[in-house]
Amino acid sequence: MTTQADPQTHRREPRVMVVYATMFGATEEVAETVSHALAAELDAEVQCRDAGWLDFAELEDQDLIVIGSCTWNIGQLPSDWEARLQELAQRDLRGKLVALFGTGDARGYPDTYLDALDAIAKAATAAGATLIGEWSTAGYRFAGSLALRGSNFVGLALDQDNDDDLTDARIGVWCAQLANEVERAGRSSTPVTGIVASECLTPT
Repeated sequence: MTTQADPQTHRREPRVMVVYATMFGATEEVAETVSHALAAELDAEVQCRDAGWLDFAELEDQDLIVIGSCTWNIGQLPSDWEARLQELAQRDLRGKLVALFGTGDARGYPDTYLDALDAIAKAATAAGATLIGEWSTAGYRFAGSLALRGSNFVGLALDQDNDDDLTDARIGVWCAQLANEVERAGRSSTPVTGIVASECLTPT
């Protein structure tokens, strides 16, 4: 599926791909929403692809790769990412920006919330990618997560089981953040990661 924004002639559009793996469909729905939001923010075409069917060589042609995953059962990767994580790590992603988003159940599995993102982040880093898109833990209720980087999540944290009413707002703010980070990365050899925390994104 491809989401297309209005064409621009004065600049080269960034090449952007959203890649996801899902178990029961929730992460796929989130990936499609992220694709539309990014297309609007970047004024660019954004591809949305299932990791289980993707030729990973295509990742090397992208400027920004947004990777999404659920965390299944007790901290586990979904089967498609488990099967292909080593392949991701072996790609040449030097000079590429990678952002992550994850779905999980913070109340049902509070000790392993979004653990799958940690393994994906490590694979992307091993491939030479630069990670962007960290997200504040403010307002989240969980006990532990391998996806933490200091006091922030390595990527956008979503909980479709308990806080699905916040998902669209969180995606909108995060995609605006990514657009800002991509722009700054284009002006600098060292991308600056922005951290977002907003009261409107906090569960009541």
